[in-house]
Amino acid sequence: MGVGYLSCVGYRETLDALVVAFCRDYFERERVIGEGACSRRTRMEYEYVNGRILDAAREIVGSDGEIYIREIGEKCGYANSVIVSVSEPKYKQTKKEVKLNIAKKLHLID
Repeated sequence: MGVGYLSCVGYRETLDALVVAFCRDYFERERVIGEGACSRRTRMEYEYVNGRILDAAREIVGSDGEIYIREIGEKCGYANSVIVSVSEPKYKQTKKEVKLNIAKKLHLID
């Protein structure tokens, strides 16, 4: 894994912002795919990106994948989370793991 890259503050902040943005738009892409409101090429790209994001989240949190995607995209904190079965430290650590796995699955980091 590119630990050196992750230790660079600027890179980490921009990578985090990118993952948050991908998560924030996840459900809009799902809507557009479902409605067929885009070109075939765009639909294929949306399906690829969303599939990678969902796979990455589910690898870490199973069936709660879409919940974590939504909460990452909305920058929802523990106090406003619908996840009530874990402690605050565990929730924060899990969210970090999901974000990191999304970045890996989208080939933004190794």
